[in-house]
Amino acid sequence: MAHDTAKTPTEAVLRLVGAANGTDRTTVTLSVDGREVGAAPLGVLERTEDLMTVFDRGVGDKDREHAGDKLYGALLGTGLDEHWADLRKCGTARRPLRVRLDVEPLELRCLPWELLRHRGQWLWRRQELLWRRGIDDDPLGAGELRELGPLRVLVVVCQPPDDDRLLAEREIAAISGALESAPGRTYLEILDAPRDAGQLSACIDELRPHIVHVIGHGMPRPGSDSPVVVFPADTRDGPDEWLLAAGDVADLTDWKPPLVVLNACHAGKADPADLIGGMARAFLDAGTRAVVSMQDDIESDAAVVFAEKFYTELSCARAVDDAVAAARSELARRPASRGSWALPVLLTRTAPGLVLPVDHLPPPGGSVKGIDQCKQYQELRRFVGRTDERRRAWWALDDPALVPSGTDRPVLVIGGHSQTNSEHTGKTWLTNWCLVTWFLRGHHIVSVDLKEPLAHPAGAAAAGPPTRHKDWLSVLRLIRQEATSPSQLCRLPETAFGTFNAVLNRLAASATPGDGEPEPAEDAWLAFDDEVGDPYDKRKTHIMDAFLDALRTAADGRPMVIALDHAETIMRGDFVNVLYKGLVSPVAYGHAAPLRLIVVGRDAWLNEVLPEADSHMLGRVSVGDFESDQFMRLARAYARRLGVPPDEGIEDLLEMINGQLAPHFSVTTFESIRAILPTWREARPQGAGR
Repeated sequence: MAHDTAKTPTEAVLRLVGAANGTDRTTVTLSVDGREVGAAPLGVLERTEDLMTVFDRGVGDKDREHAGDKLYGALLGTGLDEHWADLRKCGTARRPLRVRLDVEPLELRCLPWELLRHRGQWLWRRQELLWRRGIDDDPLGAGELRELGPLRVLVVVCQPPDDDRLLAEREIAAISGALESAPGRTYLEILDAPRDAGQLSACIDELRPHIVHVIGHGMPRPGSDSPVVVFPADTRDGPDEWLLAAGDVADLTDWKPPLVVLNACHAGKADPADLIGGMARAFLDAGTRAVVSMQDDIESDAAVVFAEKFYTELSCARAVDDAVAAARSELARRPASRGSWALPVLLTRTAPGLVLPVDHLPPPGGSVKGIDQCKQYQELRRFVGRTDERRRAWWALDDPALVPSGTDRPVLVIGGHSQTNSEHTGKTWLTNWCLVTWFLRGHHIVSVDLKEPLAHPAGAAAAGPPTRHKDWLSVLRLIRQEATSPSQLCRLPETAFGTFNAVLNRLAASATPGDGEPEPAEDAWLAFDDEVGDPYDKRKTHIMDAFLDALRTAADGRPMVIALDHAETIMRGDFVNVLYKGLVSPVAYGHAAPLRLIVVGRDAWLNEVLPEADSHMLGRVSVGDFESDQFMRLARAYARRLGVPPDEGIEDLLEMINGQLAPHFSVTTFESIRAILPTWREARPQGAGR
């Protein structure tokens, strides 16, 4: 073989180029790791229009097999077969050979190369080969460095509300179930029927998604062969639809999503008269690193299978060609695939592993695996909806914009109010989702449930008996208890609070601060005696300062987020007069950097204790019950999280429940349904233990 076999090849490129003499002949070149090893003329394909009908209804597997054999014979059977046979031996299922097909002649791009078949084997389904189409790889520039997650995905739904809506909803549910079974690692938003290109553009530029997934209809542009994506307008005035043409893509947005997925019929086709090269190539030319599109109609159930497997792989940080290959294999296992596995086309201009340069960087001592081992975060797999609240809460403390927005606030208030008088509104789930997200972005996180009892050591009766509502000192001790607990994703050493303990021991029962710097000590668990000092003494201030110093020192310059859940269990006066002045306010005004604080409680309580004068310094998010028109989408997403997509019977039951709902329904509704549905009750949440 022409290339050096002493080194295992990593990538092969098959390039179809027109002849230099201007004839209709096309040459196939084979390069291995950047060095050309062979060239041969493209074989005879005869009637190429016949090859473009192999996915039509009524066309059988034998026709596709014949097309695949013909494509292989033309591409590799006229002089490159020996080179190719030797090269294939270098790939294994564990270390597959990456193969890129670069088709320059426009009239050949639309052929179904994914059907390549040799000696009874579909080459694009071989585990030892990872295929893609694409031009030469562009290296990432200085402005395209890897960034911290979560992986941001925007699903754009083109169908009108009453046209094939159920088909789109099932695909949305599959994407949701696959992505959000990885808490904190992914973030999903859905844009329904954007009214015009301006709204679509604004949404993409604001979210800056890593992936834009379009569900809709693609077709040739009226009066020409240029492809378009059809967006039915959901308005009473104006046209019934608007079109996004391939020629409009370059100027659509300032933000260029690294990956675009076009589940729009024919959006991947490139007609010889189309000078842009199809909608997929238009996105590639505009700066997108890779595009996944369908080269013909794909049935709705196949689209769901593809989307679920594809996004499951991406949520596990697989390269995009790995994810497409896995989804292709999943489609091939369907009893009646009718060639659907060959419909996805992966087109790239960047190496597959660099298409989605998203990293997770837990703080020192933390790990991604720890999330799956912590019960409070495992439950997040059933956390549905709250798209707007998730983004506002997460970005309030840690906006991932490449250029800081200047709106970050180090204190976030998460409130809740139920329109149905439910005890639960999802505040805790939202808080935990944000904590995991920040953890994976390198923040030290401390989760404190103020409803939990304070664990007094034996013989510490002087500190007072447990009470339903905690005083300020019990809150500090509970934060210390949880910050050093082995059950936390991040754990501080108990010695981090040694100096604070010493200050507390001196001042709890004495008005005399003592001489010199206190030596680190263990907490003597003395109760704070308000009768010792005068009304103006500074003992509480000194204790609060020592507590903040302990946390700042332990943070060691890294952002540390402390979440105080069920804040309404704190005595109102102690929160207002001590904790707000000594803890919340210093953090809010940047005097305790890098500390960040989350205060979680009922809206009514928060409105009483938070001063209006400081509202501009506090991020604020409130969650309530769900609106009833969200029920079916959320129910399907919830079922997908459980790993049991609704069958026809469950769909009918959900529709019946939907018809009986008031304008709002409680966040506990799905748990109630789960209790009475055996398939839901017995299901193991998708992604558990992954």
